[in-house]
Amino acid sequence: MDEWILAEKLPVDDADPKALMSKWANVAEDMALVPELNVRMRVEAGHFVVEVSAELYDVFRGA
Repeated sequence: MDEWILAEKLPVDDADPKALMSKWANVAEDMALVPELNVRMRVEAGHFVVEVSAELYDVFRGA
């Protein structure tokens, strides 16, 4: 089972979804990970919710 970890949550009215996804895709690419496999975004209760794979999270936090 894939584990996804909350990376960022912003109100829909205050965020640009393309810019938000681009930001996290760049983070994944900088860590030599495939963005499509390591970053996802959904809308929930009026918020853009960005989740990252456990692998990306571990690299990002320096584990």
